[in-house]
Amino acid sequence: VRAVSQACSNVVTTWMCSIVDHYGSTYGDKGWGCGYRNMQMLMSSLLQHTGYNELLFKAWSVGGCKSTDNPLRSSMPSISRLQKMIEWAWEQGFDVQGAEQLGGQLVNTRKWIGATEVMTLLSSLRFKCQLVDFYKPTSYDGSHPEMFQWVLNYFQKTDEFKPPLYLQHQGHSRTIMGVETLRDGSITMLVLDPSHTLSQMGQFNSTSSAPGAMRLIRKSTPAMKARQYQIVAVVGIIENDAKYEQSKVLGNLRIPQDR
Repeated sequence: VRAVSQACSNVVTTWMCSIVDHYGSTYGDKGWGCGYRNMQMLMSSLLQHTGYNELLFKAWSVGGCKSTDNPLRSSMPSISRLQKMIEWAWEQGFDVQGAEQLGGQLVNTRKWIGATEVMTLLSSLRFKCQLVDFYKPTSYDGSHPEMFQWVLNYFQKTDEFKPPLYLQHQGHSRTIMGVETLRDGSITMLVLDPSHTLSQMGQFNSTSSAPGAMRLIRKSTPAMKARQYQIVAVVGIIENDAKYEQSKVLGNLRIPQDR
């Protein structure tokens, strides 16, 4: 994707996450499983980082999630296992309010999950996360230029390892894998969607079809006009028990900031 993007004449710079795999919805979870699929996309990146991989590997043996088989360090939790892991996090006291809203149960249900459940699960595994709430448009046309600027700032950071971002809006979630800055000064987000099929994503494997496939993942500011968006970013590891306890109450950054 980076190579195709950089070959475009109107692209000035392309900023990307370190690595990510696409996870698409299947027949069994179509219509309700996008939150889990985007969590798997985020985890596919985290698994490639030594310290983050260690935290995810420990998750196979927490609480009611103990695995009877011997998972590999590259093993990806299934949707049903992710449901168990979120329930375990709730039992540890994470996001009590969110747990109540979902009746404290996800296993064997088709309940939707959102940004707060993703943050709950990752925080319970000692991932330091940031939840950013773009709670209203920041342009007269109903778009969110401040969100695009925030995402650009995130990908421009010189961190050695940069996971993708989990993006939530009403009724759907996606994964931001990078951004482009264009010659006219605008910003385009590169967004993976669980609803994209294997054949659609397979177009990126061919030099002839890849440029056309970019339209699937390119999102301009005018194309993103949901009333509200939330982003979850993994920004490190929770180092001590006091901060771990603090993370049980989910905090968020509101943009635009209350003035």
